[in-house]
Amino acid sequence: MIDPQQIIPFHKVFDGKKWEKFNSEKVAYLAYARIQGKAALIAHFQNSSLMNEDKVVSLLFHTDGPNAGDPVRYFAIQVACQSV
Repeated sequence: MIDPQQIIPFHKVFDGKKWEKFNSEKVAYLAYARIQGKAALIAHFQNSSLMNEDKVVSLLFHTDGPNAGDPVRYFAIQVACQSV
């Protein structure tokens, strides 16, 4: 989500809701993040040992342009980390 105007509608739909589709007792709760923004998240995790584990590396997606919604290739993530 990159549009701040979507926060309240998103909160109303998801906060406090159970994940019934997945037959789970887990409940979704929304909270403010300590790290704000895509660039700040990339910078924070760029040197993390987690970045070397394919099982836990989060996907990054293009947020605008002709590739909006497509995953960012790993090489592009490394370049983004170096430029932050």
